[in-house]
Amino acid sequence: MKPSFENLKQELKMKNINLSHQRLKVLEYLTKNQCHPTVDQIFTDLQKEISTLSKTTVYNTLRMLSESGLVRVV
Repeated sequence: MKPSFENLKQELKMKNINLSHQRLKVLEYLTKNQCHPTVDQIFTDLQKEISTLSKTTVYNTLRMLSESGLVRVV
């Protein structure tokens, strides 16, 4: 069973990971999309609603989520 967005937020809080708006949007994107998106896909889709988002932020967020064990790199 796939963890919910709220469960993932709680996991991040328990691991003392700062929950910025951009990190939450990347996490939300990953929970809502069943595919294996690339950084470019995530960036392109989220930049429409977060004009200040950068690819570096997406890379750093994915690295942080991977290191915390919440996502896997495929």
